[in-house]
Amino acid sequence: MTNFNHQSFHFYLKINDMKNYIRLTMIALFAIIVSAFSFIKPLEKTTKVRVTTVPSINIKTLDGNTINSKDIIRNGEPTLLVFWATCCAPCKKELTAISKVYDSWQKKTGVNIVAVSVDLPQYANGVKPFVENNNWKYDVYLDVDRNLMHAMNANSTPHSFLLNKKGDIVWEKQGFFDGDEVTIYNEITKASTK
Repeated sequence: MTNFNHQSFHFYLKINDMKNYIRLTMIALFAIIVSAFSFIKPLEKTTKVRVTTVPSINIKTLDGNTINSKDIIRNGEPTLLVFWATCCAPCKKELTAISKVYDSWQKKTGVNIVAVSVDLPQYANGVKPFVENNNWKYDVYLDVDRNLMHAMNANSTPHSFLLNKKGDIVWEKQGFFDGDEVTIYNEITKASTK
């Protein structure tokens, strides 16, 4: 009987040692993870402007005609240029939200909205029906080779650039979250006075 109690006691110590080892390991892992994340800078939705104007790049209309990117910007009015793709849920959300308020925004600020699809060539034929089905009333163009997108240092979609009345890029934003249209409108309002 003494032998059994002695073995049980050693087994009990081993289990407690194992539990303590697991606790210490978990605490150490937690400390490592917390310290690692403390060095990561949070991603900001709004980024600094890297280009000052829209470069001269040939893109396509939805009917397949070539147009220079300089010709899609109307001087004298602020312009919101949005790079998007039909496979991008935040893009569709942003452009649909803007579509709902576009007439009002245009009356109040004169803003010109330009959506540039960066869908790959094999998907480009689906852009026009998508736009028509969603009843988007603003201008939509195709940049299937993504030359304009890359020239403007836009690396993801949606990526929006706001130009003032002179055609200077005064603000840009990556991504879209519910409610961002309020921020976009406030920036358009500022750009309409410059």
